Amino acid sequence: MQEAGHSFAPGAQNGLVGRAAPEDLTREAEVCMGDLLSRTVLDAADGFAVIVNAQRQILAANAQFTEAMAQEAKGLCRGSRLGEAMSCVHMSEGPDGCGTSRACTRCGMLASLISARGEGKTASGEWLASVRRDGRFEAREFRVRSMPLAIGGHALTLMTFQDTSAEKRRDALERVFIHDLMQSLKGLRSWSEMLQGAGADPIQVAERVIELADHLRSEVESQHRLLQAECGEVVSEVQETSAGQILDDLERTLGPEGSQRLLRVPSLLEDLPLRTDPMALGRVLSNMAHNAFEAMPLGGQACVWFELREGRPTFVVQNPGCMPPEVADCVFHRSFSTKSDRGRGLGTYGMKVLGETVLGGKVGFTTTWEAGTQFFIELPAGMLVPRCLPTAPAPSAGISSSEP
Repeated sequence: MQEAGHSFAPGAQNGLVGRAAPEDLTREAEVCMGDLLSRTVLDAADGFAVIVNAQRQILAANAQFTEAMAQEAKGLCRGSRLGEAMSCVHMSEGPDGCGTSRACTRCGMLASLISARGEGKTASGEWLASVRRDGRFEAREFRVRSMPLAIGGHALTLMTFQDTSAEKRRDALERVFIHDLMQSLKGLRSWSEMLQGAGADPIQVAERVIELADHLRSEVESQHRLLQAECGEVVSEVQETSAGQILDDLERTLGPEGSQRLLRVPSLLEDLPLRTDPMALGRVLSNMAHNAFEAMPLGGQACVWFELREGRPTFVVQNPGCMPPEVADCVFHRSFSTKSDRGRGLGTYGMKVLGETVLGGKVGFTTTWEAGTQFFIELPAGMLVPRCLPTAPAPSAGISSSEP
């Protein structure tokens, strides 16, 4: 996993701001491509390979990288930095693009490059990238190696990338999906055995078995839709509902114990009719609720409510804690988890993919010591069925819809 904190900091103090002049960039690229060694190294690399200058701008790349960029209509991306070429979600947050934002301080790709230059030898790392591809949020994971390379008097760096996204996806499936399946199957067997014993209430046992079977079916459907969403193949199943109905379904999904830990803030806006995909939206809110439960101490309580933000129907789940920067910057990565046992790791990632790819909304969060952590999903304004809208204040004032 990407390390929680590297020793470098973004910005000018680390020499990360500034780009080569166009004429210098052209000259460096010509020197690089005219060198037999550099062409041989690029052609021999397995996976993506690029050569970057001192300003971390791409000068040359191998066929695999250029073909991948061509498929996304980006061309070679000469002069861009890697995060910009790959459409990293953080590429525009810093003062000078890729490598200069707060989130970049935890970037495994940048850490590898800086280490290779500082120590003058090959450095390896893991790059957990969150990117936007064809308008979809997507997780990409790479094993990255950086090696100093001197060509024609220019201090350059060769970087190679092995895509491990499929491996990470399979690992996540094993950790989350199969674990949930096994737990549900154990529960089904236990209640079935109880039914065989003396004195069991068959109606109570049957109700519990049905609940476990429904949970099992829901997990299978949820994971199937998540895999489809990652591939851009999911079709939204839109129907008319209401914010209140969505929250009613959430309470049923969480059960009595979960509902006690999640305070529903009432609002007159809950009666507003919506046209959306209730199953996908319910999964997003369920993930938000479980994420809040995991962030709270035993006995703590989270809140959920519905509001309108500039005409956009919005659901918010709040817990009283505040995320540290090293967690906030990585929270939507597919492979990121704060738990030492690698945890579930798909809750926040799943809500991001389903909320934005399937529902077409915006999933984000704010986190402060004063207001706690608030995960939200803003749905498109067009999901509101045109009717007379009631006038009601938002349940919580001063909530920002910005996303770190």
